[in-house]
Amino acid sequence: MSIRLYYFSGTGNSLFVAKELQRRLPDSELVPIVKSLNNGSYKTECDAVGFIFPSHGMTIPIAVKAFTEKMIVKDSTYFFAVVTRGGTVFRGFQLIEGALAGQGKKLHARFAITMATNDPKLKSYKQLSDSELGAIEKDVIREVESIAKTIAGRETNDFTDDGILFSRNKTVNRFFEFLIPTMVHNFSPKIKKYFYAKECCIGCGSCERVCLSGKIKIVDKKPVWQQNVDCYLCYSCINYCPTRAIQIHTKIWMKSYTEKNERYSHPYAGVSDIEKQK
Repeated sequence: MSIRLYYFSGTGNSLFVAKELQRRLPDSELVPIVKSLNNGSYKTECDAVGFIFPSHGMTIPIAVKAFTEKMIVKDSTYFFAVVTRGGTVFRGFQLIEGALAGQGKKLHARFAITMATNDPKLKSYKQLSDSELGAIEKDVIREVESIAKTIAGRETNDFTDDGILFSRNKTVNRFFEFLIPTMVHNFSPKIKKYFYAKECCIGCGSCERVCLSGKIKIVDKKPVWQQNVDCYLCYSCINYCPTRAIQIHTKIWMKSYTEKNERYSHPYAGVSDIEKQK
């Protein structure tokens, strides 16, 4: 009974979870969602299918949405999804459920794992110490072990979202829970000038290597964000830049703190690990 773990990971959190799940699930294989999209490989051809990805603005990443809308799952019978997040509430499982329902299938199990965030544009962004990251990893491993048991037994679960809300006001929460995911999928990828590189760019090409959408090209030893290619908003480029040259325009995000804040990538995920997804 085979299991395919379809994953998308901008800075390594979801890749780490996917690898740890694979270790605990016999006959499972890791399949990068980006590579599947690039190759036009949409047929699952396995008994169980899992999706592992980060929360992007409380919803599923652009690439995950594109893949689930095109996948062919008639040969698969069990489906689960695992989201990694910084702690905020997540409202994206229904998109996967809708895609599966269109083929007469359902999402049997849903899981959310809280990990370090990779979003340095936020004022509240905090660089974690090695001990803090180690504590998070221990919690993640415990959760992965529990998730693996559920999957191995082909069990269902009732997902209760204990993520952080915007406020105590339900109307305010509903507004932002609609607005932000809508921006992620329909507006943000089209922004012409979201990222830029400062003079300290050394032209190493790391940003082009980790750019999962293929938007970045190195031209004359400088990164160019091609306007005819949509961005996946994975934040790989800004977090893997070795000189912290890549920033987010302040005009796009009211006020961006990327120049002041540190960067984050999972300790076990390097440039080559992210690049392999393509």
